[in-house]
Amino acid sequence: MHVKKMKTSRFCWSHCVLSALVMSVWGGELPLMAQDPAPEVGVVDPTKAGALPRNTEVLAKKAAAAFSERDWDKAREAYREMLKEEPVNALAWANLGAVEQQAGNLTAALEAFEQSVRFNPALVQTWIALGLAYSERGDKYRAVSALARAVHEDPTDPRAHNYLALVANQFGWTSTAQSEFEKAIALKPDYGIAHFNLALTYLEQKPPVLELAKRHYETALKLGVARDEIVDRKLAETKEAP
Repeated sequence: MHVKKMKTSRFCWSHCVLSALVMSVWGGELPLMAQDPAPEVGVVDPTKAGALPRNTEVLAKKAAAAFSERDWDKAREAYREMLKEEPVNALAWANLGAVEQQAGNLTAALEAFEQSVRFNPALVQTWIALGLAYSERGDKYRAVSALARAVHEDPTDPRAHNYLALVANQFGWTSTAQSEFEKAIALKPDYGIAHFNLALTYLEQKPPVLELAKRHYETALKLGVARDEIVDRKLAETKEAP
């Protein structure tokens, strides 16, 4: 593989999943790397999320169990039943969107996420999920708008900065991407994926900023991000160049 030019596809993405069971738990990340475990992603500030509809505890347990078993039909049915009780419930819409996203129904997921932020614009993780879904659809403009809104709603969420940086990089906004990765790391110094992504931005610069790229890449490796053969080769080639 020719490695003179790094491709943005090397950057680490992850999918954001909202679950009623873990809505107040800080979650991890799932990059496009096989060895990393699936994340539990919750709402950083649960007071911004509101709650599921009243008297739907049985449905919530049913939905959570179905989600863990990857039974998307049952999970979908449970969240739709909740929405019959309270059609404007933002968290139920967000979880329905997560179900549709996991089921591979991108259009339905987008519609659910859009309804969620319509009823509760402060639900930061839904803005992130919406931005990722737009990006998956190839709609970069809406993706960057949704992720910028996530950062606006909670400037202290490192994932929002990381994902905003990834979309900015797709536009070729290198300085913006670099700044957002740096903000993510400042907020969460052990954010391995952000270190990896920042290393790539340094490698893509002309000329590449090798020392900083190497520093952040090595930090990412120490934090558990998988070694990347192309990055290793790029660093080695550049080091050996006269």
